[in-house]
Amino acid sequence: EYAGYELWTSDGTAAGTYMVKDILPGDLGSGASGLFAHNGRLYFGADDSLHGAELWASDGSEPGTFMLKNLALPAWGSDPGEMVQYGGLLIFAADDGLHGKELWKSDGTPEGTSLVQDILTGPVGSGPWALTVSGGTLYFLADDGLHGGELWKSDGTPEGTVMVRDIFAGSDGSFAANLTDVSGTLFFTARGSPLTGGELWKSQGTYESTEMVKDIYAGSSGSNPQHLTAVGGTLYFTADDGSSGYELWSSDGTPGGTEMVKDLRPGADGSVPRSLVAVGGGVVFSAIDST
Repeated sequence: EYAGYELWTSDGTAAGTYMVKDILPGDLGSGASGLFAHNGRLYFGADDSLHGAELWASDGSEPGTFMLKNLALPAWGSDPGEMVQYGGLLIFAADDGLHGKELWKSDGTPEGTSLVQDILTGPVGSGPWALTVSGGTLYFLADDGLHGGELWKSDGTPEGTVMVRDIFAGSDGSFAANLTDVSGTLFFTARGSPLTGGELWKSQGTYESTEMVKDIYAGSSGSNPQHLTAVGGTLYFTADDGSSGYELWSSDGTPGGTEMVKDLRPGADGSVPRSLVAVGGGVVFSAIDST
């Protein structure tokens, strides 16, 4: 019998590998996904066919696997995701069918699971994504309907959930992305104006500390940094300075300390590094060299 996608557990042995619970019997399965460990439990999204995709919790046993709370109307499903741990709470994004996709929090109990803030009033919601903890602050990206996708922060309270800075004035937003913690400083990519394009930015949670690290490729094209990877207090990433193509760069958060590591493939094509992984005190990656 085919059970579809369900939650399984394993201790590394055949005998210790088994389904935790058949949440939705049949060949469709509950589609358990987005698994996140928090305070001795596993949280995930699952659809039991009665409530739609909702937030579930599990201690690894069948009786200890249950829907934490039905956030949306029956069969609608709140589609929980983007889970992170912050201040002893589970923070996640969900759509209760009334507020659209917004930021939620949970202490692990039904009564302690609630909406943090309705950033964009209406059925669409602000769509929080890229939830990242850095320097004791929870950052995320959201669109309040006025500023486009921008950098926000939250302490888990409505009044403490605010936009950090309107980086790109107007409703288009800065296209902020790639949020990465480096020793308490948040690095990310964004466009600051129509004249700068996508570049490397940093923030420590205030308007003043949120700034472009370096305009690597002056002009509207931008260097478009990608694959941001933290190694100790150094950020490694790939970028195109307009003449070398995509190469490996590093940054300590200062303009002078942001530079190309090596031009592995001279010329405009670049070595196009990818799959960056922090190993020891450096980074391992794949690339194309000149030979």
